[in-house]
Amino acid sequence: MYDCYLTVRSVTWGQKGRDVLDRAGLRCRLLRAPREIAPGGCAYALSLPQRDGIRAEAVLDRAGVPVAGSWIRRPDGSYVRLER
Repeated sequence: MYDCYLTVRSVTWGQKGRDVLDRAGLRCRLLRAPREIAPGGCAYALSLPQRDGIRAEAVLDRAGVPVAGSWIRRPDGSYVRLER
């Protein structure tokens, strides 16, 4: 299964996003964004199953949590940005 990563600009937004998704019944992990998807090094990511990615983005949008980017990790370890 591919992993979905929703990047946010700060740990505070990440914590808020994690709490919002948890209340919506979507389990995720908050982690430092992989270097490949955050070259500046100052981003965090909410990692969740790909099947929940679209719903999670909508939930975060309604809650006012800004998502900087959406990514899918392929089985070979590379990342593909999802266009909104």
